[in-house]
Amino acid sequence: MAVQGRSLDDFQVHRIVSLLARTEMSLAEIAQRMGCSHAVVASINRRYEVREYEGRRTTWTLNTRAGTLEKAS
Repeated sequence: MAVQGRSLDDFQVHRIVSLLARTEMSLAEIAQRMGCSHAVVASINRRYEVREYEGRRTTWTLNTRAGTLEKAS
């Protein structure tokens, strides 16, 4: 269960970024796994620009240094 008002440490933020970049898990699934809210995962995704949803909920693109790789969640 998520804990309200508790900040995430650097390891947790790094783990969320890693899950966003390396898995097909949805934001809600990552939030549940990490014990935080969906909004926190979405905020981290925006800050680190890992995935681009472009207004869609089920299709996203993964930002990479070499280009953009299409993904679907």
